[in-house]
Amino acid sequence: MNSKHEEHALAISIWESEGGAPNRSGRLYQYGRRFEGNGTYTIHHVFTGQAAKIGSWKMEGLSRKNAARALCILNNPQEASD
Repeated sequence: MNSKHEEHALAISIWESEGGAPNRSGRLYQYGRRFEGNGTYTIHHVFTGQAAKIGSWKMEGLSRKNAARALCILNNPQEASD
């Protein structure tokens, strides 16, 4: 059985292979990483504070490594597709 962190890494990989961030208009949204009290991270939109989503998956409960990877992709979608 895969751990939750392994499932998150797989979901990020699938998302990247399907094109990454859905908004390719050139307008970059700014996301941040928030450390939660349970030892995990949440990626959130810095202006609204709401958790980012990849499809229906809310980006909550992430390991530090997966949060850093997702944060990089969300803040630099053009670089992620190169």
